Amino acid sequence: MLNQNITYREYAPTDIRNVRDILEADLGYVVPLDELADRIREMDSDNNYKIFVACESEEVIGFVGMVSYIVFERKDKVAKIIALAVSKQYRGKGIGTNLLEKVENYCSSQNIGVLLLNSGLVRDNAHKFYESKGYLKKSYGFVKQLM
Repeated sequence: MLNQNITYREYAPTDIRNVRDILEADLGYVVPLDELADRIREMDSDNNYKIFVACESEEVIGFVGMVSYIVFERKDKVAKIIALAVSKQYRGKGIGTNLLEKVENYCSSQNIGVLLLNSGLVRDNAHKFYESKGYLKKSYGFVKQLM
């Protein structure tokens, strides 16, 4: 059941510490606060990026980030979710669903026709979640470390 005290809004710079804590605790990505702040400032300066947060009172308890771009095979832009996480103690309350809907509604309002995402091979619960929301497994993701 969704907590009625949860609100959704665009990211603000004051959210940085909570976003970093969720990245570390819930996704396992250790990122120094100042580096993350620099990255998000760069994202904020580029209109192709968008970040939405879920808050209980003023505390960020979940977030989703996306980027839109042009591809060869479509005349409309596509978007990719680059991060989605909800604090463990708030999972199962519809927050992830609402964050996905925020991105989907934003994409629709921007005439973005396709929304993509990657999810790590070991994140079985995340895969089930995305599939339950209508996302299809369509390809494999590959990565090569260059530096």
